[in-house]
Amino acid sequence: MINDSLANGDNCRQPQWTESIAVGSERFTNAIKDKLDILAKGREIIETDTEFRLREESVAYNALSGGKNDNIGAQNTYYWCITH
Repeated sequence: MINDSLANGDNCRQPQWTESIAVGSERFTNAIKDKLDILAKGREIIETDTEFRLREESVAYNALSGGKNDNIGAQNTYYWCITH
């Protein structure tokens, strides 16, 4: 399977693998969720046509950062007053 993907050029990032904690059968993803116990709180199992995925719900980054994307360079600086 890996060699086939490399040979046909289908070797790009695939979100179902990179954005999920577990991908596979319903039994497998439920087992992983059970093993994670409290760490799986807030994560849900999503069913697709071909598999089940254990993942967190996507949240907009701006909602977490308050929408502030300014440069913090000057706010993160302390100038020393050094005299000789």
